[in-house]
Order: sequence, then structure tokens, then C-alpha cells
Amino acid sequence: MSTTDDDIFWELVEKFINNANDACDNADPGIVSAALMNAAARFNAYAVAHSSLDKTEFAEDVEGTTNYLTGRYRDFLKEHMEDYRDNYTSLIGNRELPEE
Repeated sequence: MSTTDDDIFWELVEKFINNANDACDNADPGIVSAALMNAAARFNAYAVAHSSLDKTEFAEDVEGTTNYLTGRYRDFLKEHMEDYRDNYTSLIGNRELPEE
């Protein structure tokens, strides 16, 4: 069985999520989330620079690529937020407000 780019993509997604979940053992999930976003931004900047022919091409692509990547992030985030909204109890559990 050959591995497709789609298979590799989902394997990597699962690895990154598992690493983030493990990091939550020692850090607040908000800190882990911020670190993961910063790492993704840094790696995306590297990937775009690495794929550019030269510094000029990279500089010319900064605005367009930033818009593209932030749009993709928004799409992913919206999809996952809707999933958690629709499946909150099965994904998080049944939380009750404390009695006053």
C-alpha cells in the first residue's frame, strides 16, 4: 500500500495534536495553543521563503501569502469550532455550572 500526500498530511496532524496534548500535562492549554500557533507561523514563513526563487520573490509574496495562510487558518478554525459546538459533550464532556 502506497502512502499518499493526504495520508502523510493526516498522520502529521495527529502527531502535532498528540504532542500538544502531551504538552498540556505540564502547561496550560492556552500557553500550548499560543506556542503551537507561533511555531506554525514561524514554519510557514520558512516554507514560503524556502520555496521562493530569491529574496525579491519572497518579499513580493509576503502580503498575498499572509492573506492566503490566514484565510486557510480561519477556515480550519471555523470548521473545528463548529465540530466542537455540535459535539461538545462527546468531545469535552458534560460540564455543569457550579451552584451558587
